[in-house]
Amino acid sequence: MKRYQTLHCHTKTSDGFLTHRQVLDICGENNIGVVAFTDHDSLPKDKVIKELLENKKHPAKWIVGIEISADKPTDFKDKFSPHIVGLFVDPFNRDLIKHCEMAQEARRERMSHMVKKLNGLGFNLIEEDCLKASKGEAVGRPHIVQAIKSKEENLELIEKLRKKMEQDADKNEELRIKYDLMMQRGESQYPYVLFLSDDSYIKGVYVDYLYRINLDDCVKLIRKAGGLAFFAHWFTEISKCDETSMEKLLREDRIDGAETVYGFYDDIKDEFMRQRAILQKIINRYHKLESGGADAHTEEQLKDFA
Repeated sequence: MKRYQTLHCHTKTSDGFLTHRQVLDICGENNIGVVAFTDHDSLPKDKVIKELLENKKHPAKWIVGIEISADKPTDFKDKFSPHIVGLFVDPFNRDLIKHCEMAQEARRERMSHMVKKLNGLGFNLIEEDCLKASKGEAVGRPHIVQAIKSKEENLELIEKLRKKMEQDADKNEELRIKYDLMMQRGESQYPYVLFLSDDSYIKGVYVDYLYRINLDDCVKLIRKAGGLAFFAHWFTEISKCDETSMEKLLREDRIDGAETVYGFYDDIKDEFMRQRAILQKIINRYHKLESGGADAHTEEQLKDFA
């Protein structure tokens, strides 16, 4: 029997770089026995499901899932944007399919806004570059980054912005911490930290999701599709959805559980482990479920997790 499971994984259907079959094969070769396909606001197409069903003897087994970008519950004051992973969902559920269609259309509109802002920053980029990178599926920031990096002049601009951030970091301790962490994580994180996130160095480029349903409606959607709903990577929202808030969600049965296993960066592993212990204690108190996985988008991330 394979030793590991990863119940959070992405494919080319959203912002991953592997097909479902490639993910399955990599899992089989790296001691991962079960993988859940949890693409962003996306479900596997009929053709993919058929192909997966034809490989019943594959050493790695699979689960249909989804990762929904939600909005805060209506009774919560602090704004935050939880990601909810649904496991064991019916990929043919009409309401879930309708949600995915609306979310993907909003993602394309969001991408269009960010491309215009990136042009204003000096990047050579058009919408078709991003759609090509996404292969027409759910377009996201990784596809925008991929399109940016495909042109040498854009790489030069990224380096120019990095140097400017380094200079400004000498005068700002908070910015210094952010810059040093970016450098530790490597070049893949430069675009996100520099200009493509809600707390990036350069403000005004990132555009938040244009379509979300609140957490409670999200959980209802997943449950009606036969699935279980899990709060994904709590550490990304812990400053706005603290221990008390998480306990409220679990105590009131507004969610089935939470992820306590992540594909994390080694440089902040200790903090992850501390948060994990807190979360496990709350989950056990209310007899809820634990889940988690690599949150992998690439072959390297899957292998590192294994």
